[in-house]
Amino acid sequence: MNKDKLNVMACAIVGVMVTWFINHQMGYGPIIANGMVGVVAGALLPGPLAGVMYTASFVGMSGLGVIPSLFAALIGGIVVGSVIMYTPEIYAGIGGKGGTTAAVSGQITRAIMSIIT
Repeated sequence: MNKDKLNVMACAIVGVMVTWFINHQMGYGPIIANGMVGVVAGALLPGPLAGVMYTASFVGMSGLGVIPSLFAALIGGIVVGSVIMYTPEIYAGIGGKGGTTAAVSGQITRAIMSIIT
């Protein structure tokens, strides 16, 4: 795995986990959690990585029925990071890539969690 892919994976994992934590553990809810992660990512990261973290934060907005724990958020981060890494050209230029990627990743994560728990 090269440095760019490691950066994508790290941003995806952090994006999901921090959003989930702010949403569920701190109790601020999904909209505030997503907004906070998005603003910080946009201010501190280069454009492509900020986009990765913002997309990943959509997964962290999931309810407890989909992402029930911080461990599940870690799995979700790995899933969304993988989806982002392996689909960059599929949705190029088409709106809705972030939401579509997050929705697919959330469902994959839910399936994984139903198998391992």
